[in-house]
Amino acid sequence: MIMKNFWARLISAILHPLIIPSIAIVILFAIPSYVSFSVSSQAQRLILIIVFINTCLAPLLAIFFLKRIGVVSSVLLDERTDRIYPVLVSIFFYLFTYYLFRQANLPSVMSYFIMGATLLTLIGFIITFYWKISIHMISMGGFTGFLIAVSLLLRFEMPLLIIITILLSGLLGTARIKLNAHNPPQVYAGYITGVFVMLLLFFYLRA
Repeated sequence: MIMKNFWARLISAILHPLIIPSIAIVILFAIPSYVSFSVSSQAQRLILIIVFINTCLAPLLAIFFLKRIGVVSSVLLDERTDRIYPVLVSIFFYLFTYYLFRQANLPSVMSYFIMGATLLTLIGFIITFYWKISIHMISMGGFTGFLIAVSLLLRFEMPLLIIITILLSGLLGTARIKLNAHNPPQVYAGYITGVFVMLLLFFYLRA
């Protein structure tokens, strides 16, 4: 049981929602397309640093600060009520990142992704008041939707990466259930929401 929980927690940590945006940007720059060609290597590194700070480091520090002052009971945010303020902090930093991207006149696909991530975080925030939907799975669903949208819009085939992402999503969902963090409906709903919201947003904005 201890080892099972260890692996479940490890998977949950590796595929944490705070890490996914940085992974998405790395993949986007790795694709040989107008996005990577129109942004210099130096600018790409700067963008990745900004994304990592705004979508991972700053929210993570905020969670530890909120734990220190007693606003949240655990940094793992297992309780539904613990999520409210950390999610609000994440939304703020997502919006700030979106603003920076728009001001820098970066390729629109980057702004679309940040907007999609912001919208999904907001949706997760609203649903949390009524139901403990899986934020982890919303994030992985959004990542899957992002990969599918980018593959179609940039005309770059990456079926293996998409399949691996779907398999990892299943592994993550299983881990969340094993940890009793969520039940199956909360896991499925999170993933489906993430995929469809990200896809719909991308193709709506591109229309």
